[in-house]
Amino acid sequence: MVDEVRRSKGVRGRPAVVAAVAAAVLAAPAAQAAPASPAAGVAVRTAHATASAPQTYAATTTTAGGRTTLRFALDGGAKLSRADLDRVGSQLGLGKGSLRAVSGSVTQRAAAERRSAVLRCDKNPTWSDANGTLAARFNCHYSNINWGFKISARLQSVITSNVNESGVSWWRNGKRMPKNAGHVVGRSYHFHGTLKPVKHGDHVQFQDYMTFRVRIGGRPGTGSLVWAADVTAKK
Repeated sequence: MVDEVRRSKGVRGRPAVVAAVAAAVLAAPAAQAAPASPAAGVAVRTAHATASAPQTYAATTTTAGGRTTLRFALDGGAKLSRADLDRVGSQLGLGKGSLRAVSGSVTQRAAAERRSAVLRCDKNPTWSDANGTLAARFNCHYSNINWGFKISARLQSVITSNVNESGVSWWRNGKRMPKNAGHVVGRSYHFHGTLKPVKHGDHVQFQDYMTFRVRIGGRPGTGSLVWAADVTAKK
């Protein structure tokens, strides 16, 4: 599932391979996405509930490098039962019991909840989970970090619109830095960018937020995906 990052301008004679550094999940408020188009999904049954009942569900996935959060809200109808959520979770590659009903918005925050990962110069560790592969590479020769993210094939299978990416926000040693540009692109796009300047010993936190339309169990809705990384750059 890991894609190769485009050749970095800052590396002489070698490709900039993405290295995934997943860190604490930073959840974000829901945002509106483009209208849905029909797509196949897992058939589900619905539990007895009123049409006005909360229809928002979320799952957090943890890896050795950190966590990501997938969230979706269905457009009306009855609540999904526990069995329905487990079937949808299985389709998406999530563990049994991972998807849960949630209510209200989640506050976005920049502080990491996990220990900062060490990002060595030109080393390319990778972490993947059910939601995708997050990548980062400390290019110490040119004082920057190249990052990349690819949404997993399973999650792509329920996305029915373009993906609206907010653009990576990042902090260097606690100071907010200029945000990367966002994109509105197809679900299979390999998101990528550069954080600069970054020097040896810098503590860098960065996060992205993506929204899209989904079809879950034959029902349309709006989904979001949040990923975040917390690294310390080392030569």
